[in-house]
Amino acid sequence: MEQEINQIISFLRRPLKWLGFDVIDPNWKVTPLTMFTIVMFALQHYTSYLYLSTHLDMFDMFTECFSTSAVALEIAIRMGLLVHQRELRNETIEIIRQQHKMFGNSAAIRKVTARFHKLISVTLHALAACYMSTMMFELIPIVSPNPRKSNLPLPMYLPYMPPNETPYWHLNYTFITIMNLMCILFLVGIDGLLVLSILAAVHQIKLLKITIQELDIGAEQAELHRELVRIIQIHQRIQQFIHQLEQTYYIDLLVDFGLVCLILCMGLNVIADEVINAIWFFLIAVVFQLSLLCFSGNLLLIESDSLSSCVYSIDWHAMPVPEQKLLMVMIAHAQKPQVLRGIFMPLIMSSFLSVIKASYSYFTLLH
Repeated sequence: MEQEINQIISFLRRPLKWLGFDVIDPNWKVTPLTMFTIVMFALQHYTSYLYLSTHLDMFDMFTECFSTSAVALEIAIRMGLLVHQRELRNETIEIIRQQHKMFGNSAAIRKVTARFHKLISVTLHALAACYMSTMMFELIPIVSPNPRKSNLPLPMYLPYMPPNETPYWHLNYTFITIMNLMCILFLVGIDGLLVLSILAAVHQIKLLKITIQELDIGAEQAELHRELVRIIQIHQRIQQFIHQLEQTYYIDLLVDFGLVCLILCMGLNVIADEVINAIWFFLIAVVFQLSLLCFSGNLLLIESDSLSSCVYSIDWHAMPVPEQKLLMVMIAHAQKPQVLRGIFMPLIMSSFLSVIKASYSYFTLLH
């Protein structure tokens, strides 16, 4: 079990390592690769600022540049959070690595764990594939040239380098391509870790339910008492893990909710002026990002909400009174569903719909 989860974590660490931001490594430190990444993102923000300030009269180009710049801003903020909260993230990853040790090794637990590993693997590869589809930005200009962008993938270019002259056009094209790839690598790593953490909490609750259902009611009172105490301790550890996730990622979620709304609003304005546009791939990836996070958070809400019913459904009436009181304590603690929050909004599907509605409302107001 530990080998499978280590392979998944290695898959997520790889893109962060290529950027010099593999903070999951306890011995991580700033390297030349880290500095190169920081300089590239600083340069990207500067080029976006220059383009936005000089193209105020071109609404479609302005909004497209604004949308892609918002993603770079999201990454810059989350990059700082990644470094600042690296100890919390490392603790989270270590808990995920060791989570199988909290439970037994029954056939039902092994089956659910195998399904969890398969689900995580499929989800993360789908996430990476969806993000990689935004590299279509680099292919569309070849098929459909756009003179308003000097046939560049994105409406921005390096300062003091004319975008329509050789070899400056090639330098701008290379810069934009590298920046797009760096954004994809970072988001695959950081969003993948977040999705893995949320689904790991969901998996822990599922295994706890199986442990409760497999509880031997007819065992001796001392053994039954020890097992119930162990179950309550596991439940407390799961609650602490979820609370730690919220403390680690609440600003990330706030940034996601706020900037996704802005990105969608600006992207819809671009599509309204030109339906056939590469920004479709970009917007689909953004929507997929938020929907996946909200769906994972919704699974956590559903699983934790049904935990108290699972405890109550066992044959508690056949237990001695002291053990019944232990069950009452656990049911009381399980009454409140577990929800991750991004300060203002919970990470559930209704929040995703609220962001989509707000984005469309702002779009209609601007257009």
